[in-house]
Amino acid sequence: MKHRALNYFLGDRLSFASRKFDNSTCIIGWGKKGNTKKARRIAAENNLPYFSLEDGFIRSVGLGIKGAPSFSLVVDNCGIYYDATRPSKLENILCTHDFEGNRDLMVKADQAIMLIRQYNISKYNIANEDITTTNIADTPGKNILVIAQTLGDMSLEFGSGNKFSTRQIIDAALDENPGAKVYLKIHPDVIAGKKKSDLNINNVPSSCRVITQDVNPISLLKKFDKVYTKTSQMGFEALLLGKECVCFGLPFYAGWGLTDDRVTCSRRKRKLTVQQVFAGAYILYSCYYNPHLNRESDIIDTLYTIKRYREIEHVNGYVLLLHGFPAWKRFCHLHFFKSYQRNALIFCSTPKKINTETKRKNRNLKLLVWSKPDDSDLNKAATKNNLETYHVEDGFIRSVSLGSDLTTPYSLVVDSRGLYFDPSTESDLEHIYNTYDFPSHTGLLERARKIGKNIVKSKLSKYNNAPHGVLDIDRSTSDKVILIPGQVADDASIRLGGLGMTNRSLIERVRNHNPDSYIIYKPHPDVVAGNRKGNVPPHIVQKYCNLTITNISIDTCINSVDEVHTITSLSGFDAILRDKKVVTYGMPFYAGWGLTTDSRTCPRRARMLTKEELIAGALLLYPRYIHPVTKELCEIELVLEEIKKEQERYKKHPAYRRAKEFRNRTLTTSRKLISQLK
Repeated sequence: MKHRALNYFLGDRLSFASRKFDNSTCIIGWGKKGNTKKARRIAAENNLPYFSLEDGFIRSVGLGIKGAPSFSLVVDNCGIYYDATRPSKLENILCTHDFEGNRDLMVKADQAIMLIRQYNISKYNIANEDITTTNIADTPGKNILVIAQTLGDMSLEFGSGNKFSTRQIIDAALDENPGAKVYLKIHPDVIAGKKKSDLNINNVPSSCRVITQDVNPISLLKKFDKVYTKTSQMGFEALLLGKECVCFGLPFYAGWGLTDDRVTCSRRKRKLTVQQVFAGAYILYSCYYNPHLNRESDIIDTLYTIKRYREIEHVNGYVLLLHGFPAWKRFCHLHFFKSYQRNALIFCSTPKKINTETKRKNRNLKLLVWSKPDDSDLNKAATKNNLETYHVEDGFIRSVSLGSDLTTPYSLVVDSRGLYFDPSTESDLEHIYNTYDFPSHTGLLERARKIGKNIVKSKLSKYNNAPHGVLDIDRSTSDKVILIPGQVADDASIRLGGLGMTNRSLIERVRNHNPDSYIIYKPHPDVVAGNRKGNVPPHIVQKYCNLTITNISIDTCINSVDEVHTITSLSGFDAILRDKKVVTYGMPFYAGWGLTTDSRTCPRRARMLTKEELIAGALLLYPRYIHPVTKELCEIELVLEEIKKEQERYKKHPAYRRAKEFRNRTLTTSRKLISQLK
């Protein structure tokens, strides 16, 4: 009964036991499983409260048996929702709650139902949303769906579902809907070979078409007019879509005037709307937990989070051909591409290798390319083999140490359109900025505001190993202080988004346009470390700049100036977070949205964004993150927490710092050797 959210909902004093119940204040068991009989008996004998637990109605992206973390839980002190032989906490809610008087609840219910419909979210969300393989005809006429369940399903035993056979339900669907096309959906656990069905497939009449593909329930239900079921949750999902539902059992949603019931429950006398039953079951009865944030959640956050991680899964759940990834990255990037499905990662060093892999039969392939190389042979291989291609790069909050020191990244972007630093084509990030409905995403902008404040307060940036300090600046003869962050000369953002500008030309141009300003030049840390190109001759820097900074954090530099002038440096984004004026001379991802003064324009960027919307796109919606310790996919808040912890360990424990530096040097040397060998 492992569930990562249990401590959040039930307190920290949990004891998992199979025999000993001493000093217990209550006893908890999982649903109506046979192994809970003794626990329920002991609870009754000792006059202790007994709580039944079950997964909620929106559980996860993947299946629990594949290790997918759960987002929801129900805790019932009366019974359990699928047991209609006795009242449950949910039934009591539906019988007594004043839904009409709880306006906020109903507004949230309406919003959640809209998101479920829009994003096709069900209990499990790993199945394919493309239902074209099911051969459901779009021709005029009525489509009827009969839902088969698994043999021994608890909801059938305790929800009167065993009073009828699935064959009887099929016959009723055929008899009651003359001329309609009747389909039978097989349970996905049966398709996967994990469980047996509640009917013999060979006993299905020829006039009933069988759907054996595992497809998304909401996507499937949208194609039907009417559903026949015993106790399946899909019956309620059909109601959410405005479909008719016939129940040959007593699921939680039957008996409230919404369904055509072939079994009745005398306790359920109230007439409710679909929205009211949804509010009772999915909001009042269910608890939510965000495993990627490691904190309590609610249904709206859960729906958005499942959508986000399902999109990641829809990329990861294939055979992935990885091209252009430096050899050392093969060790640290595997965590970003884990899947709940059977996938594989194949590193292809050449387009020829890609062609070889795609010739193998029965394989679903995607191509992941590091950065955005100008490689015509690679493009030909992708086009020839009709490969869906994604470009991969480090995210904007990367790590404590430098990437050029071969430090494991904590974030990546996986872009299906282009990449954020190439303004010649639309990227996924630009698409987000142009089209995303930020205000309607409840909590997103407030979360972005908090993250921005957290980054500024914690003095964080992409890399976070430079010390903070104070700059000695003489402002007496200057009208303003300007920071010029240097960049790596051959960096992709300069090649593709620099529009011909270099560090030297930027320095000269800024001085010529600001003759009375105090100008600070900060070379890129990778250049200072000697790992990358980009040095500007010292006499040029001395001629045009008042001060050169190499050993102070970018946070200190930005906070010490009035303006930041840059080609495409991420320091411009950092400066926006710190409410500084930013002037761009290339076309970075944050330019063109009304938050910067730009020397160039991009016609595609016509929308005006707020700072919070800029943060939400770049740090919340676009990248994916892994937890620095667990290596599991997570959200930025946990990454920021771990970066701060690592910084504190650097400060307070010299031995830790020396060991870490030695480890980094060793890894850097070995990884560079591997890269050279490759």
